[in-house]
Amino acid sequence: MDYRNLNLFPQGSSVRRSRTGAIILGLLFVLGSAAVTNAQLAPPVLFFTDLDSGPNSGGENVAGVSGAYVTLYGNFFGAIQGTSTVTWNGLNCLRVLPATGSYTGWGSSYLWYQKIVVQLGSSCTAGTGSFVVTVNGKPSNGIPFTVRNGNIYCVATSGSDSNSGKFPNCFRNVTKGLGTLTPGDTVYVQGGINVASGGSYSALDWSAQGTAGNPVAMVAYPGASPQPFVGGTAPQSGNAVRCNSGYSTTKCLYATIAGIAMQANTSALWMEFGGNNWRVIANDMTCPNGDGQQGCFTTNEINYVNFYGNYIHDVSSLPGNSSKQYHSVYFSTDSNHIDVGWNRWYNNYSCRDLQFHSSPLGGGGPTDPSGRNQYDLIVHDNLFNGNRCNAINFATVDPSQGPVEAFNNVMMNVGKGPDSTDGTSDYAAILMPNITNTGPTGSGTAEIYNNTLYGNGNQVAFGYPGGAFENDGPTNMTMNLRNNVVVSSLAATSYISHFSTGPITGSNNLWFGAGSGPSQTSANINADPRFVSISGLDLHVQIGSPTSDAGTTISTGNSYKGFPVWNGAAFDRDGVSRPQGSAFDVGAYEYFSGGSTVQKPAPPTNLKVIVQ
Repeated sequence: MDYRNLNLFPQGSSVRRSRTGAIILGLLFVLGSAAVTNAQLAPPVLFFTDLDSGPNSGGENVAGVSGAYVTLYGNFFGAIQGTSTVTWNGLNCLRVLPATGSYTGWGSSYLWYQKIVVQLGSSCTAGTGSFVVTVNGKPSNGIPFTVRNGNIYCVATSGSDSNSGKFPNCFRNVTKGLGTLTPGDTVYVQGGINVASGGSYSALDWSAQGTAGNPVAMVAYPGASPQPFVGGTAPQSGNAVRCNSGYSTTKCLYATIAGIAMQANTSALWMEFGGNNWRVIANDMTCPNGDGQQGCFTTNEINYVNFYGNYIHDVSSLPGNSSKQYHSVYFSTDSNHIDVGWNRWYNNYSCRDLQFHSSPLGGGGPTDPSGRNQYDLIVHDNLFNGNRCNAINFATVDPSQGPVEAFNNVMMNVGKGPDSTDGTSDYAAILMPNITNTGPTGSGTAEIYNNTLYGNGNQVAFGYPGGAFENDGPTNMTMNLRNNVVVSSLAATSYISHFSTGPITGSNNLWFGAGSGPSQTSANINADPRFVSISGLDLHVQIGSPTSDAGTTISTGNSYKGFPVWNGAAFDRDGVSRPQGSAFDVGAYEYFSGGSTVQKPAPPTNLKVIVQ
């Protein structure tokens, strides 16, 4: 939690003199009553959960509570629980876990936000409700969760595959746990489990499938230390986890994988051929030697994916050693309805951190049913830090069929090069090359709003640096830029790539470091945004920033074609509600008291005044 801008003496306060002389204020704080850790924060906010449904009994029994463990991810929970609560459907029916293993308890840090682990109790009655966290009397938004039937299993180093697999008699191997799951079941993998090899196509061939309303899940046990690990050493492919319907398995529908560390030579997680409705949550993914026409995370013909809270790092970690066709996260052929949020990309030398590109599997042409343009692609609240080519490549997209949006993202030091082993590429932070391989050409408008970009696109290609944004190709695909902060660390860098030939529109963007803003956008702001600390990689803004109340109003829904996603118009990247002032702020962060996401504390109580 960031307390750099806390002020124990709110603006407008004054020290008044008594008629007998000076007043000496002795601020004698009662422990916890006015401490910095209890500063008045923004209202709590929930981003996502690992599971979206589960049973209220049948698991590990602690003090009479034995339902599914569920991890809630969000912000402004505070460092200690105190009088704060978590309810489901308005019921006090669950247990909040204390610190255990690597989990430090209430408000445990995760990436740049926080998490809380709860366990459902039997009084969480069957049905659909919402989790709500209440801190200092302020309730969060609700996150839907369904209580339903299902079995709960466990895998532990002390277990045996001849056991029942139920707590405390766990299985020993993940393959046994996965193979036991039927629709609605969950398996928790405890610390120290290491899957090095064993599958036909990967270290772990996925072998479980759920149904609508009754998904299956493999989840790290709360506080598992070390984190359950799957290493892709299988010689056939070098994948860690693979769900390959029709090849390694037919079971690739309605599944969750959460909290697992995965390392591979090719793909940490590869899903293809009809494996729809996946939740990929809070995993650690790395492919240090990744190469070829693939990604460290790859999908083909997969629809309806929630990709939340993952840490994707050190992919192709040696500069210059991989193809420009290898990417960190790659949503490929006919993958639609994709929601990518609250992830962190770091120190990757793959070409793109996040690519959407639909390749035909049958050679292309009007009769090929595959390789058509993608839609319902929502990318939000992510951190991209350091990459060879692009943060986001919306390659084969068609916004006329469903939204294509990027908002509340922070992008720094991407497009840094060097060129890949097979040649140069495009080095803009957000690239839209307007490619169509099969079917009608894409049309419509991709919406790019409230992002913060710093130091991107410095690598030179064909005589020009990459810049921040690039829209190539025909004139029927528009890139609309609103409320973005774009700061160049190289004066010669263009904000808009020299290779952009498609239309770019928008307004109320801040441009700084490479001259005036581009002519394609209106209401440009040319000023230093006053970041808190560029060297410290903190791109919040300080008090007096020109980003404050300088944006245009953004209006979006919270679901697309029935697929629920985060409403970027309602919150910033930290979870602060928009707007805080008279209008939207510009950039990924809504200014919130002193340029940070932490308010000044309320005036102290238990105050003694000594008059002399």
